[in-house]
Amino acid sequence: MGSLVKIKDNQFFPCDMLMVDSSLPKGIAYVETKNLDGETNLKHKQAEKAVLRLAKSGPDACLTAFNGSVIDCEGPNEYLYKFEGNIKLSDGAVIPIDPDQILLRGSCLRNTEWIVGICIYSGHETKIMKNGSNARSKTSKIALATNKYIVITMLF
Repeated sequence: MGSLVKIKDNQFFPCDMLMVDSSLPKGIAYVETKNLDGETNLKHKQAEKAVLRLAKSGPDACLTAFNGSVIDCEGPNEYLYKFEGNIKLSDGAVIPIDPDQILLRGSCLRNTEWIVGICIYSGHETKIMKNGSNARSKTSKIALATNKYIVITMLF
């Protein structure tokens, strides 16, 4: 299982993480994803009810429940809005995870005092890093033609 991370209002997420708890009722959080997709409207995210119930039962019960648990999920990929996985708790219970519970690196927490999440992907394995592509070199047609003529001239 990954590290527990607490994010406060107007902070960016440092990694891709699974939402566990929120300051708002029913484990709701509002996320701005303009760095990912250019949309400035807030997206609604909500913690899984079973995970939220464990988190609200108190810090000791939460740590006991998550101790020895495993997040079984797909490998790092570039699909921002697709996620498949499960949490296998130490007592044998399996909780499904869907994309509404995943908070992506580069997004910002808005209108929510705080959230707690479990790190899933970090560094170059995050979805935003996998989604990025190498920049093409920008060369004009005249420069390409000139380079070709120089090479031909040098060969003669």
